[in-house]
Amino acid sequence: MRKVLLSLALSLSAIITFAQQDPQFTQNMFIKLPVNPGYAGTTGALCATLVYRNQWVGFSGAPKTFLFCIDKPFIELHGGLGLTIANDQLGNFNFMHARLAYSYHKPVGATGLVGVGLEAGILQSTVKNNWLAPDGTTGQTDDAIPDQGISKMTYDIGLGAYYRTDQLYVGLSASHVPGGAEHLTAPSFNYKAAQHYYVIAGYDFFLSSKITLRPSVHIKTDAAVTTFDLNCNVLFDNFVWGGLSYRLQDAVAAMVGIAWKPNEKSTLKVGYAYDLGTSDLKPYHGGTHEILVNYCIKIVRPPKIQSHINPRFLK
Repeated sequence: MRKVLLSLALSLSAIITFAQQDPQFTQNMFIKLPVNPGYAGTTGALCATLVYRNQWVGFSGAPKTFLFCIDKPFIELHGGLGLTIANDQLGNFNFMHARLAYSYHKPVGATGLVGVGLEAGILQSTVKNNWLAPDGTTGQTDDAIPDQGISKMTYDIGLGAYYRTDQLYVGLSASHVPGGAEHLTAPSFNYKAAQHYYVIAGYDFFLSSKITLRPSVHIKTDAAVTTFDLNCNVLFDNFVWGGLSYRLQDAVAAMVGIAWKPNEKSTLKVGYAYDLGTSDLKPYHGGTHEILVNYCIKIVRPPKIQSHINPRFLK
């Protein structure tokens, strides 16, 4: 029996052409570098983050996302550098991003810092050829399906501006700036990276010496579809947090985590989020699991020692 490229897959390829393509994360308040290169190095620490997201558990071909990012301030560069690597798999579609970011830093006021960033890298898109017929069998090749699948790579550029104080952060950014360039083409299929725009913001309310309320918002759009996450976490004793998140017409989520300080310079964060779907797909999957691990080492610069020579003692 012939392989059949399901009409659903063809529709998906058409939608994907200009729909939102970047992976999404529920714990986005801890994952800023992948959406804003201006963030790189603004914490004053060397930070590395790993995230694994298993979306729509039990739904065949559901998204699975792996993310790694690392950033560090560099005084010699008057800013910071960052690296983001993401792999996003959706059924027979696979997208890999790898980008290097630079952020120029400018202090503002007593505690404020502005980062203006540029990122550049690669975007690889892959379509596999292991399609199944409606009855689950495989067989002869359909003309609409490349025999060996397709895998293409192109360059990628992003821009961002990020501002933070001890309590506030605000960011504006754009990814896939060269968007619209077709780079993955086959019969009945074409893929273009659409430009994405992000607005992120958050504020810390110190309710007491041990309790901090942390609301935040994460807005994303590709100029065709706009959605947002509303988040609120409560941090207790700078050690454990819990909170809720709402994603427009998609899910509500619960979050928990801990921040352990093995010493004065470093912090290990481990977070978990569970998304309960609210869309029409809700009856067909068991929710979404997301695990985050973040480790930061504070960069402490040795004080500059200045020496002066008094000519009187040279006589």
